[in-house]
Amino acid sequence: MEPKRIAVFVNRRRDKELSVTKTVVEYIKKYGMEPVASFPLAHEMEIPGFDEKEIPENISIALSLGGDGTLLSTARLLFKHDIPVMGINLGTVGFLAEVEIHDIESAIKSLSTGAYKLTKRMVLSSCVERSGSIVFSGMALNDVVVSREGLSRIIRLKVYVDDQYIDSFPGDGVIVSTPTGSTAYTLSAGGPIVQPEMQMMIITPICPHILYSRSFITSPEKEVIIRIDDDYPDPAIITLDGQRGFEIMAGDQIYVKRADKEMSFVSINRLNFYDVLRAKIHGWNSDSK
Repeated sequence: MEPKRIAVFVNRRRDKELSVTKTVVEYIKKYGMEPVASFPLAHEMEIPGFDEKEIPENISIALSLGGDGTLLSTARLLFKHDIPVMGINLGTVGFLAEVEIHDIESAIKSLSTGAYKLTKRMVLSSCVERSGSIVFSGMALNDVVVSREGLSRIIRLKVYVDDQYIDSFPGDGVIVSTPTGSTAYTLSAGGPIVQPEMQMMIITPICPHILYSRSFITSPEKEVIIRIDDDYPDPAIITLDGQRGFEIMAGDQIYVKRADKEMSFVSINRLNFYDVLRAKIHGWNSDSK
């Protein structure tokens, strides 16, 4: 039986000297597995490498070293390849990257023995329609955000669920979030906190210029449609997980729905979601003082 191949992805800004990465690679070898990485990291670690445009099919698990942003970018890269991801937290809050630095060896040992579970997370699929044609599409694990760009001018967005009109939101924009993304931008915008294994879409207005401001929840079987007023004069933008963006304009329609498959994450600690939430939020607030 061939050993598990563990792909290593790292945020170089979080591990400038690659000291943590080197430790991870050594532990992977120590416990009888094969570390691999994309170029040029593979050259620096002196391990087998690959081009990120051609992900090998025989990767068992991917490790993401960094913060939640690094894990999101790794997950987006590997989504279509069905490779589970485990996050090692080198950042601050780290809702998604559950393994802390002092737990690295025990976590990698668990990978070698199979003492872990896979958790599934809902993913969003989105596209932009312009004059009857699809001009942009992509997936998001956390959220799809439609917002104004540049000038501080109110953008008015009409929101529909399937063909049913919900409301028009004048303000800075609208967030469509997964349960996983409920602790990200949606949380900052006053949205609800949702257990990540649930299936739903959360629609939250950003700084709405109205006397009420509430998120609303819709079934994952539905499709959310966001329309920009035809007379909006300035550019706007759609962003996926805060990492991929596309400029949109008046008259565009944005469609958001649940993707055809879910993203798999490796869970070692079997932590209670609310314990993690409490520890991360309280720690984040105290660190910022």
